[in-house]
Amino acid sequence: MGASLSSHQGNSLADVHRQWLLQHRESSIKYASSSSIETFEHGSVQLLALAYQASQAAHECSTDQHIRFQISKDGGETWSASRVVVWGLGPCWSPILFYDKRSQRLFLFYSESRKAYSPGGDIKYISSPDAGESWSPPTVIYTHEQDGECPKLAANKPVVDTAGIWYLAVQREPAESYRTFAAKSFHPLKEVPSLPKLAVPATAAPQLTSTSAGVLKSSDSGSTWTAHGAISLPNTWLIEPALEVGSKGQLLMLFRTAAGKVYMATSADQGLSWSKPYTTSLPNPNSKVATVTIDGQILCVYNNSGSARTPLSLALSVDDAKSWDPLTIIESDPLGKFSCPSVIQWSDDTVKVSYTVWGEGLRLATIRLATAEA
Repeated sequence: MGASLSSHQGNSLADVHRQWLLQHRESSIKYASSSSIETFEHGSVQLLALAYQASQAAHECSTDQHIRFQISKDGGETWSASRVVVWGLGPCWSPILFYDKRSQRLFLFYSESRKAYSPGGDIKYISSPDAGESWSPPTVIYTHEQDGECPKLAANKPVVDTAGIWYLAVQREPAESYRTFAAKSFHPLKEVPSLPKLAVPATAAPQLTSTSAGVLKSSDSGSTWTAHGAISLPNTWLIEPALEVGSKGQLLMLFRTAAGKVYMATSADQGLSWSKPYTTSLPNPNSKVATVTIDGQILCVYNNSGSARTPLSLALSVDDAKSWDPLTIIESDPLGKFSCPSVIQWSDDTVKVSYTVWGEGLRLATIRLATAEA
């Protein structure tokens, strides 16, 4: 950027503009969450792409839960009509948009349930050479069966290191883990009227009972992948991991937890081994965080509370996530539930954040940041 972002211990140093992406009361879609946004140049136009999981049922994990996609040519002021790009026999989860500049293809990662009505399943991707007009058939990159039988899920964008290696942070979340690790906090599955349960046949391989996280690595721009790491703690799950590349090339992984804080683990060997997870200064009410690195500085969208999904805030780290300073508050309604953020750099001094307003729909925040000349 030619300038560094500024922070002043709680004073807002950003201009925040919010707008609706989708409102349930004005749509046949009565459930929408886990949105992902991405920006890229197509021709001479900077596009903003949006994907999210959706259903006509007013709750998570319905059998018709699918992935929708749309495009904006004016920074999110207006949008193409949304359309279904992924659906299946079971719920589809957690779309992640990622644009590969080398191949000029837009990737959409997601999970599809196959053996459990629970977040995750087989991790797959589709890709588009024409800004989402057409899509490839799905490619499976991590199955329910690999590394122990349980649903697999990715929740945040892949990162690419200086060697061109792609890293996608993933979680292994056995079905109904939320009953253990979200027993005292909000979880969407608690609102499902009747959650189906698939019985494991008597002679089938046993299902995993413990959660863990790791990375999928690709050295060939997404064609093949290998799984590494089994990061876990006994007293909390470590889920919806967000990944960044640190100043020395190390990998930094931030986790949603049930312990009231965001946890972090690091890897100095390209994801092959990981440190023991440890607490950060960021609070966490058992809700997803999202990150983006701009000129070596990490921005994190998070709930600034250890117990409630409000407020939704933005923080800055200039020391590889060792410490954090608040930048601004995105949403402050004390009665609201703001969750599942996705964040991208839009321009030198602007980021965009999409997120769920629980029970109401999806919003987009455009945040212009104050900068200080280096």
